[in-house]
Amino acid sequence: MAPTYLDAAAEAYRADVVAAIDEEVGVLDSFVLGSGLVGGYRPGESDLDLVVVVDAPLQGEPRRRAIERIAALERPGRRLELAAYVRGRQPPDFDLNLEVDDDGAREAPDELDHWFVIDAGIAQERIRVWTDYFEPVPEERLREAVAASLAWSEERPDLEFARLNAARARHYLEHGEWLSKQEVKR
Repeated sequence: MAPTYLDAAAEAYRADVVAAIDEEVGVLDSFVLGSGLVGGYRPGESDLDLVVVVDAPLQGEPRRRAIERIAALERPGRRLELAAYVRGRQPPDFDLNLEVDDDGAREAPDELDHWFVIDAGIAQERIRVWTDYFEPVPEERLREAVAASLAWSEERPDLEFARLNAARARHYLEHGEWLSKQEVKR
C-alpha cells in the first residue's frame, strides 16, 4: 500500500468502505488520492478521495447494498469521493462514481472527465503499483486535462476550490509539478 497522509480514523474508514464493496464484488486494490496522497489532509475537515479497483462491475442489488453500507458509515471528514474501476478500464471510464456527505450518498455519473485524468496523472507519479492496474496517462493528455480544469476554474472565480485549482493548474502547466492545496494557500 502506498503511504498516505491520512490519520488512523480515515484509514479505518477507508478499510470499511473497501470492505463494503468487497462484500459484493472482489476488490483488487484501493488507492488514496487528493490531499490524502499529496499532503494537506486535515482530519475531520478534508474530503477523502478513494479509488477502488474491482474484478467485475458492481450492478443491481449488490451495487445498492454496497452504496447503502457506505452511506451508513461514519465519515471521518467532510465528504467521501469514491471512484470504482473494473480491472482493465482506464480513467475516466469508472464503474461507480459516488459522493457521500451530510446530505447522503449519491452517484455522480456526469462528472467531467478531466478530473479523473488529473487524478490518474498524480497517482501514476506517486503510487508505484498504480500502473499495475492502469495504463499511464500520456503527458499530452494530462496537460489537456489540466488546461480543461483551469478553464473550468476560471468560469467560477467565486468558488474557493476553483481559485485553488486554478493556481495548482497554472503551476503544473508552467513547472510540471503538483502542489497540494495547502502549498497553494501559503
